[in-house]
Parts: sequence; structure tokens; C-alpha cells
Amino acid sequence: MTVRIRTLDDAVDHARRGLKLTARVRLARRPIVLKVHPDLDIVEEQEAYLLGARFLFRAGDEDQVVDRIYVLGFPTEDPEETLLNRNVANGLLKEDYRRLKQAGIRLLEEPYFEE
Repeated sequence: MTVRIRTLDDAVDHARRGLKLTARVRLARRPIVLKVHPDLDIVEEQEAYLLGARFLFRAGDEDQVVDRIYVLGFPTEDPEETLLNRNVANGLLKEDYRRLKQAGIRLLEEPYFEE
């Protein structure tokens, strides 16, 4: 049986239908460059970063990967904004962990974003 998991909601739906899933989570702070976009008032390239997670779901011997982005930030932001971004990302991550566990998905770890 081939399992298709493209979103966390897909994983929750499969688990609620009885599919035994485990999940590993890897967090990343990924640097990106926002390109010029006059309609969005971006008139020059800007460095930014994404706080995101890669969920690796395993059902039997099959693996499925779901990437989720939680926050977009900028290296030039002040320390309070950086802390706020991290707290927002961790709050959303905590809610995702709760939903997955509630559906019966076994999380092998529950990492959070740190400094």
C-alpha cells in the first residue's frame, strides 16, 4: 500500500483511519533572498530567513516527507523581533505536535527552535 502524505493534515487523516505512523522532526533556519517585486514594495533583493520543520513520517517501510514553514524573518531585525519570531514558530510547532499525538502518531522527538 502506498501512502501519500503531503501535509500534516494528510498524516492526521491517515492516523485517524488506523494507519500506524511514527514521525521524526528536523528543524532548520534557512537563509533565503527575497527577489525584487515592485507590487509588494520590494525594490531590491533582501536577505531573510525561514524557520521551518521537516517531518519524516514512516508507515511500515515507507517514508513520506512534509516540509512546513512557520516564520519569515530578517537578519536585520532587532533582538525582540527575533525572539518573537522564535516564540511564534515554537507555539505553532507545539500545536502541530499536539495534533499529531492526538491522532495517534508517535513522535520520536519534539525539538523546538532555540537561539
